[in-house]
Formats: sequence, structure tokens, C-alpha cells
Amino acid sequence: MEDYIKLLKSLSEKLDLKDFIEFDSSLLLPEERIREYCYQNLCGNYGKHYMCPPLIGTVEEIKSKLSSYTKAILVRYFEDVDVKEDKKKVKRTKIDFHKKILDLENFLNQEGIEAWGLVGGYCSFCIECKAITDRPCKHPHKARPSLESLGIDVQKLLDTFGLDNKFYPDRIVWTGCILINHRKKDKFK
Repeated sequence: MEDYIKLLKSLSEKLDLKDFIEFDSSLLLPEERIREYCYQNLCGNYGKHYMCPPLIGTVEEIKSKLSSYTKAILVRYFEDVDVKEDKKKVKRTKIDFHKKILDLENFLNQEGIEAWGLVGGYCSFCIECKAITDRPCKHPHKARPSLESLGIDVQKLLDTFGLDNKFYPDRIVWTGCILINHRKKDKFK
């Protein structure tokens, strides 16, 4: 394991992230079948968030972007909460997880390694995304897409690694990834 991976794993443990799993990023295969949930607007966010379809890009555009990364790290975050009754705490845990993913991404970027964090659920940094009023994103340095919005089958990914993929009434489980381009960034660009 390369030194930066050891340091990243140590940081993820300090951030209380679980299931640090390193894998080849080619396992992240965007599928139209998963994007169908977005097109049906089951969550009510279709076209209302820059990090959600259709604004995040087509499956083909996403495949192209993902192909520039060579490695991925899967992490999860668990928090005890009444999922049905305490929506505020659920949202808070989502934002906490999002910030933890950004911490991992920023660590790699500071090491000169190109990284891209993928979170769980739609972006929640703003009460209302600026996409609705066709204005620029207020937090482009923090906004990240979810695995699902990219068309990734998270259930299948968790199954691949033998991880529990159940939903619980008293615990929220957020799943995310850090994508890594092994080639060091050119510091002169």
C-alpha cells in the first residue's frame, strides 16, 4: 500500500468512517437503469440540483469522467438516528458525511494527487440549490455528486465487497467513494 493510502486510511479512521476498501475504479459503472430512478423524480430533486440529473451530465459524459481515475476508495458513515421521525438529524448526518468526504479529497489534493469525492444523496449545502433560479452554484468547491446520481448501483457495489446493504429504521448508513488519479498533479498548471 502506498504511503498516501496509509495516511488516507488513518485520516478516515479519525473521521469515524468505516469499511475503507480500495478497489479499481473500473468497477464504478454508470447505468441508465439506475438513472431511471432520477428520471422518475422519486426523490423530487430531478433538475433542481446541480449535482443531480440532468444537470450533472449524461451517463456517457460520466463514464468519460470516471475513466480518468485509476483507483477508488469506498467508505461508509454510520449514525444512530430515528430515520423516519428525525429528518433534521438525518440531513445533519448527510452534511457531516459530505464534509468528511471533502476532507479526504482535500488531503489527497494537498499531496498533489487528483481526487474526486462522491457522496450519498443529493447535495444539501444550500436550503435551495441555485439551479432552480439558473444562477451559479454557491458552493462549487464543496458540491459533489452522489454515486446514485452518476448511475452507480450502490447496492451491487456493496454486495461486491460483502457489505451489509440493508436499510434500518434506527440507523442511517451513508456510502461514498474517493476517486483517485494515480498520476501526480502537475503543480505548475
